[in-house]
Amino acid sequence: MIKSGFNYLRWTAVAAVLAITIIAGVRPSTATKQPATPAAVSGVDLANEERALAKYFDDLVTYNKQAADIGKKVSLVKADLDPLQRRSDDLKGRLSGLQNTIREIVAKLKKANEWDDLDQSVAAGITDASQKSFFLQDSFKQLLEESSTSLSSHGNQISIPLDDLRKKVTSRTFSPYVGGADVQFVRAGYEAPAPMAFVSLACSVGRIELGLGHQLRRSPSNATLDRVSCNCNPGAGVGVATGTKCSDLK
Repeated sequence: MIKSGFNYLRWTAVAAVLAITIIAGVRPSTATKQPATPAAVSGVDLANEERALAKYFDDLVTYNKQAADIGKKVSLVKADLDPLQRRSDDLKGRLSGLQNTIREIVAKLKKANEWDDLDQSVAAGITDASQKSFFLQDSFKQLLEESSTSLSSHGNQISIPLDDLRKKVTSRTFSPYVGGADVQFVRAGYEAPAPMAFVSLACSVGRIELGLGHQLRRSPSNATLDRVSCNCNPGAGVGVATGTKCSDLK
């Protein structure tokens, strides 16, 4: 009975050792199955800044399109431009705040040691060929740096489409066709201002929005990519994502 009990204890001990050995061998493989965070993904929270840029870009593009649509009218009076004036004033008033937002982005990236190789790290995470090609046309890092100190100096560009329309409106002009009465009118045929005279601000803001999206590893929608590319490369005439005519984009 004593010998039998001893054998039982001995085999129990052996079994325990084997169990420990098996568990130890399994643990490393289990650890390798845990999801790892890609090293290239930004550790900086820039979600709020991205939303602020997206909002401003959308509002600026809407303003420019509204100006173009109003300019296509056969005739217009001063009152037709009042909504544009309000949008223009709003965009100008928010521009300095947007510059501060970009300055905060630069400060956060530098503090997190993600500034020096920013262009390379962001480009490395872009898998779509057309998006990467568009991103690499300019230095994202340089754009951020310049915009953080001088974006608000381009506020005069916001007024260009509105000012061009105001030139079309002639106040108290004599017309022989209405019995000599004074009227307000504008000639048919809207001549759009030179594209690069006012789209560079939209291009800069849009590019930063796209860059932040890539930094956060969120691919932009085709609609956003088309609108930004059309504002940056109006001569191409089509959006880089879908090939949609820039004039047809909303």
